[in-house]
Amino acid sequence: MWPTDDIVLLMVLVYTVLIVAVAILIALRKRKSHSSRSNHGKTQIPAQAGNNIYVVNSRYELMAPPHKQGGMATIWFARERRTGRACIIKTPRRGTTMDNVYLDKLMLEASYLKRLKHTGIVKYVDNFYYKGEFHLVVEYVNGETLMASSPRTPFQEPQVVAWACQLLDALSYIHKAGVIHRDINPKNIMLSSDGTVKLIDFGTAKNLNGSGKDKAGHDPFTKITNKGFDIPELFIGGDCDQRCDLFGLAQTCIYLLTLKQPNEICLDLFKSNWPRSYAEATAVADYLISCGISKRTAKCLAQGILFSADHRFADAQAFRAALSSADGYPVKSVEVKSRK
Repeated sequence: MWPTDDIVLLMVLVYTVLIVAVAILIALRKRKSHSSRSNHGKTQIPAQAGNNIYVVNSRYELMAPPHKQGGMATIWFARERRTGRACIIKTPRRGTTMDNVYLDKLMLEASYLKRLKHTGIVKYVDNFYYKGEFHLVVEYVNGETLMASSPRTPFQEPQVVAWACQLLDALSYIHKAGVIHRDINPKNIMLSSDGTVKLIDFGTAKNLNGSGKDKAGHDPFTKITNKGFDIPELFIGGDCDQRCDLFGLAQTCIYLLTLKQPNEICLDLFKSNWPRSYAEATAVADYLISCGISKRTAKCLAQGILFSADHRFADAQAFRAALSSADGYPVKSVEVKSRK
């Protein structure tokens, strides 16, 4: 038989251990709950087999291999180490004779995004040099491009018009800030998981007024081509203004509503990439109407892709007003003289 004092001591020790164990379990649950709340709403990077993680600039965990090789930049999935937030890191494309140009363009993109703050534009996070290479960090948008998200059947008109109005608000903002994007097409518009759209990829952006602030020296991108989505002044080369962005948006809407490339539609209708006369613009509008698109939207989009910039909408606000108005078209439609 154990002495009574020893039994009491043993019971005290057992209860003490149990209390400590319960306290530890409660603390662990609280920490897990806090961690879960802290990460609520944070977008997680898509898991990919075979990824290697590299720490860059002591702040970011970069996932290799790259997510995508773009025309001018390499795109990497990454994560901020302190917050755990997902982000995208862009580095200049390497291994071509254009290496220095791609570096200059990525630095310009960083300078534009740093001063452009709008919900319809991908958000700037950071930029830095690491091991001699320039890195641009932007937000990770949980979603996919409008081109990638295209269904087997065209999108519904109310949805496309709603997206167009969001994008026209963003374009109005960047144009007032003195910047033109110059590469508006379904590949450069992200559809977020919450249903909103954002402009991405400002790699070919330029100062609207040609003020000479761009530091890329000679700009090799005076001619920009996108098969099926070519814009006259960019395809041919020369001066351009905000109306080239509106042209690109009109083409994007036509594609989303028909799932056909706008240039191909025009080539089928009148053997030219773009309507050069009012009669040809009417042919485009009639074709869109035959696809089930309202007369209002069809006329707006047809005017938006006229060859002459002078015969399109003057700015994003005018385009938005026409697209969303009850009457559906500018009160005074523009007559375009046919080019022989």
